[in-house]
Amino acid sequence: MKLKLFVFQLIFVFVFVISCGGSMPLKAYENASSLREKAVKYELQDYSKEQFDIAEANFSEATILINENNRRNAKKTTELLTTASNSYQTALNEGLPKYAEALKNEINSERESSRNIKAYKIDKESYELAELNYINGMEALKINNYENAVDYFLEAKKLHNKAFSSTKEIFDESAKNIKEAEEKLKEIEEL
Repeated sequence: MKLKLFVFQLIFVFVFVISCGGSMPLKAYENASSLREKAVKYELQDYSKEQFDIAEANFSEATILINENNRRNAKKTTELLTTASNSYQTALNEGLPKYAEALKNEINSERESSRNIKAYKIDKESYELAELNYINGMEALKINNYENAVDYFLEAKKLHNKAFSSTKEIFDESAKNIKEAEEKLKEIEEL
């Protein structure tokens, strides 16, 4: 998925450079695209909706002007891309702390579930890696490094889910085997 996005962006930039020459704002487009990619990655439309929507509207309008290859609107395109970049950055600044806190709360629930099922005994590797990522996320959160905190929390969440699922699968299989054994014992007793 990331490779497809990268290839698409690379093709778009290549076409953009060839069709627009030096008159269109390539640097502004690259900056806005980079910030947009982060905002989308962190789902900031849910945490800083107003700024995200402003950024998207400006980015879309600029992209239309670029696709029309309208060099007369290079200044307007640059202004739209600058506004989009500023709004994406504001969305990141506003949304990442909220997203990090929301993830921290989700992970606390995930941690409790995997601890209760004793995943630390069955899938020790995933559990320990999840806990390490959780600790790193908490440290990043303390120093207001929200982007790293979110990345660590997402990884911790994924690993806790893996530890929980693999442990539950083993318990479910064991319960099924016990039930089958009890049924066979019951049949033998009846004979």
